[in-house]
Amino acid sequence: MNTKPLLNFFSKPKLILGLYILLAVIFSVLNHKKGQTKQFSPTDKYTHYNNYVIFKYAYFNLKEGKNLYIHYPEKQWDLYKYSPSFAAAMLALAYIPDWLGLLLWNLINVLVLFYGVRYFIKGPPHTIFMLWFIFNELVTSVINSQSNLMIAGLLVAAFSFFEKDKLHWAALCIISTFYIKVFGILACLLFLFYPNKGKFVLWCAVWSAIILIFPLLFTTPNLLFWQYQNWLELLANDHSGSYGYSFMGVLHTWFGVNSGKDLLVIIGLIGLLIPFIFIGQFKNFQYRLNWFSAMLIWLVIFNHKAESPTFIIAFTGIALWVFTSPKNKYIVFLAVLAFVFTSLAPTDIFPLSIRQSFFEPYAIKAVPCIIIWLHLTFDLIKKGLQKK
Repeated sequence: MNTKPLLNFFSKPKLILGLYILLAVIFSVLNHKKGQTKQFSPTDKYTHYNNYVIFKYAYFNLKEGKNLYIHYPEKQWDLYKYSPSFAAAMLALAYIPDWLGLLLWNLINVLVLFYGVRYFIKGPPHTIFMLWFIFNELVTSVINSQSNLMIAGLLVAAFSFFEKDKLHWAALCIISTFYIKVFGILACLLFLFYPNKGKFVLWCAVWSAIILIFPLLFTTPNLLFWQYQNWLELLANDHSGSYGYSFMGVLHTWFGVNSGKDLLVIIGLIGLLIPFIFIGQFKNFQYRLNWFSAMLIWLVIFNHKAESPTFIIAFTGIALWVFTSPKNKYIVFLAVLAFVFTSLAPTDIFPLSIRQSFFEPYAIKAVPCIIIWLHLTFDLIKKGLQKK
């Protein structure tokens, strides 16, 4: 049987783009149609697209001078945890009906990830495989109307811009992720691999200043300063709340470890920094890419708030590594392990009883990512020691 026509059909970027867009449309419509039926308490009801509602009302709270970082149970479940600048940016969607705003929000996220991966520096066929590989994780994030797709897409784009010496765009992508979710700033470490470091730092300062004061279009300097104080206070008090699907979550659920979260993060950060000792490897593209992949995984497995929709970031890192590395049985095994137990584990492929009794309480989704991160970290050190 000649399978080449079928492979050619599924290798078309326009087909994948169409499926990504269709996915955003379908789940936006479905979540909006469900209405206010999702109960979090005996008295309150919230929508099935609560994350979008939080983002939308953050703009109005900013404009009205209200504290962005306290509970508003009459409108939303959970806290707003992003920057005042992100709240200001939601002006683009705040005044339109929820059905349209939710659809546009999901489309923006899907398209940022698609084009970030589609125009990755390595190009086809690597990018085609990556886009299919991350498809299921994309579904999970879209269903939850999360911003993680945007984070992943911007960071992948930043790496490509570094490789093309377009440092102004690399800086914009990374600084933008910081004002969405703080941990994205870790990607600034990429600049250590490249020349013109001062130029990159300068562009980071420029974009940071612009995005920092952007909310002044909607509020006063005093109120904006107050909002940033509130944001910093929330972030400072947020660290001890939970373990999530993280490295610490695995240690807690598997071995009963209940302390040492900060120490674990420090050890993980050291592991992320060690590869920069080996300057002789900086000209090796695969070395730079493997570090970047490890960094994307790090952002999730060392995040104490990591949830299932967050794993699109880590899974994108795994895809970059798997489909650009010389293949061997070990890499194929780890790719299959991640696809089955990270991407497919929360789905209906596995019985609900197994998911509830084993996969969820034991944070199985995080385990393949931890294994791959450890493999990448030790492999980077090994290569560095071989050629300084």
